[in-house]
Amino acid sequence: MIEVESWVILNFFTSFLLILLLIFQNATSRLQKGRKYSAILICTLVLLASESLGRIGEIYPDHYLFLAKIGYFLIFLLDPVDTLFAIYYMDCWMDDGKRRARNIFRIAFELFAVTNVIFVTISSLFNLKWFFYFDGGAYYRGEYFLIRAIFIMIFIFLLLVYAIAFRSSIMSEYKTMVLFLPALALIGAVLQVFLSNLDTTYAGISLGCLILFFFYQSRDVNVDYLTGVLNRRGLDIRMQEKVKSSISSGKDFAAIMMDVDHFKDINDNLGHHAGDKAIKVIANVLEEIFGDNAYIGRFGGDEFCVIVDEATDEIIKEKIEKVHRAIAKAARKNGWSQDVDVSCGYRQYNHDSGLTAKQFQEIIDRLMYLEKQEHHKIT
Repeated sequence: MIEVESWVILNFFTSFLLILLLIFQNATSRLQKGRKYSAILICTLVLLASESLGRIGEIYPDHYLFLAKIGYFLIFLLDPVDTLFAIYYMDCWMDDGKRRARNIFRIAFELFAVTNVIFVTISSLFNLKWFFYFDGGAYYRGEYFLIRAIFIMIFIFLLLVYAIAFRSSIMSEYKTMVLFLPALALIGAVLQVFLSNLDTTYAGISLGCLILFFFYQSRDVNVDYLTGVLNRRGLDIRMQEKVKSSISSGKDFAAIMMDVDHFKDINDNLGHHAGDKAIKVIANVLEEIFGDNAYIGRFGGDEFCVIVDEATDEIIKEKIEKVHRAIAKAARKNGWSQDVDVSCGYRQYNHDSGLTAKQFQEIIDRLMYLEKQEHHKIT
């Protein structure tokens, strides 16, 4: 009877879980939180693979010692990065409250992660044996291993502190479940101290990701099922948050309303499947042009809305022009009518205006409709 090591079983099933989560969470991959969630999954998967390589190299040092060297180097390099990705992910579920304090906290995490990368790389390149080394095919801990391990434990513990300290900034419907990720990561790290033959830290992170997937990533009510960007509900929430934040902080923002011109021609001439594809293509165009610092959503049907921070009229006009060019290129590629384009209405929100989110939304909607009239030559 073949006896399988416990670490092999744990690593296999944890890796399998992470791969499944990567496959099934694609519906929200265009949203910022979807990308951050994927980053956690990928980084944890890389760490698990590295840990497995390291163990194989240790078991068969005569032939595969190089695998152990590569594996442990990646583990020491990326351990703090995985936790940093978790911070970025939690930030996606928070509003603009306490942003300055959160930025200070996050910068401290980033500095630690970057410092770790630098020192681990220097130690490995010049064989300084600071954190780990191999002698006679055996793995040994370096003179600063324990110091770094303590910092890593503190790092993971502070992840939970971060989530609790800024819990009031987490959007109300997400307050409880977001805490599972740092809590389970910490439990896994503590267990690993007592179970040296099992890497329970990564298992804890993976379990936290699984819970988040079932509760949010797979059925987030604020995500448009077709495009993976925000839906009308998600846009309304973000608009209200931005108006509230603008009034309290004095920082203005801008919003752009877009409606696809001659979208009906795509459905009539190419079918509804082509129409659905067109909506996805346009959502992707907006995501590529406006990037991470914007809230992008499908307002309904063939209408989209983009909310951006402190953008000047010149910047907005430049980005809208890029959207026009990108859609024209997509039209040629996909056989759409050359009349397919977008009509846009945009406005800067003035924090002294006293406008509600609904009133501001009505203004940009009206401006968009005026441009659509012009495009269609409606009198």
